[in-house]
Amino acid sequence: VSGDLSDAEAAWRGAFLAHGSLTEPGRSSALEFTCPGPEAALALVGAARRIGVAAKAREVRGADRVVVRDGDAISALLTRLGAHTSMLAWEERRMRREVRATANRLANFDDANLRRSARAAVAAAARVERALDLLGDDVPGHLLAAGKLRVEHTQASLEELGQLADPPMTKDAIAGRIRRLLHMADRKAVDLGVADTNSAVTSDMLNA
Repeated sequence: VSGDLSDAEAAWRGAFLAHGSLTEPGRSSALEFTCPGPEAALALVGAARRIGVAAKAREVRGADRVVVRDGDAISALLTRLGAHTSMLAWEERRMRREVRATANRLANFDDANLRRSARAAVAAAARVERALDLLGDDVPGHLLAAGKLRVEHTQASLEELGQLADPPMTKDAIAGRIRRLLHMADRKAVDLGVADTNSAVTSDMLNA
């Protein structure tokens, strides 16, 4: 512990060669050393501190061990030990794992967004169908066309509905027409004292 940096590095290098192990990158990744006793473990922790690496001593099933868990600390320690090939191989695997994890998170995020969009489209179609029933022949032609597109293409996005329109229109335009249709129907429902378009949306639609 009281030696210089080269002594600390030499101590760790010897420990790594004698009883060191390196696990795969991930949540439980670790650079671990088995020590002959608690004094050696504490000395190794002190040597790690001298070279700027955080290590912890612990007893596992009667064996004294020193563990480095932080990924950056593991890479730094391997570099200080001169284990450049091991460090590069470990970092490459670590990077691949992080890339896969990021890709999986993005895929899950996209799936969740698609499910939410699909549920919203189904609910909107149910509201539009109720609106058309409420308004009957009082629906303006351009709003009727937009409403029919929504009902006939339940799973389609607003952008897709706009492309299906004749002539094609933007998703904002189709959304605006559907919004006006629902507003007209809800006002009529209030005047008639009957259920509005929201009554057509069931919990099954929202939780599907």
